[in-house]
Amino acid sequence: MTRDPDAPLHLAVHAVIPDRRGRLLLLRRSEGSPYNPGRWEFPGGRIERGEGVRDALVREVGEETGLAVGPGRLLGAGNEERHEGRVVHLVMAVVASDGEVALSEEHDAFRWVTPKGLCELPLTDWMQAWYAGQAG
Repeated sequence: MTRDPDAPLHLAVHAVIPDRRGRLLLLRRSEGSPYNPGRWEFPGGRIERGEGVRDALVREVGEETGLAVGPGRLLGAGNEERHEGRVVHLVMAVVASDGEVALSEEHDAFRWVTPKGLCELPLTDWMQAWYAGQAG
């Protein structure tokens, strides 16, 4: 996709949530999703106008997993061009409360994977860009 310098910029925030064994929580986008159906990503989503990064992180993780998260530490960012503009995905390391994952309609499965196991799954476009940046 050709980058339009006048396209709007959107921000999203995602949580890297480890379990006690060091595995990371990934969610699979529902097959009915208009964006990357059947692909895996960290929990999270768009930051709403007037919303802080931390507030958006807590809201999105709660909506998508039912888990409560503590303050996050920025790990990096992944970028992508979409039809509605450029999206910058902030990736935060967080600690989540103990509890069972309860998925929203946006996702149809979850999985705990090792960091090395990320490359074995079909990831969303932004996750692929972020992961490639971590490996390089």
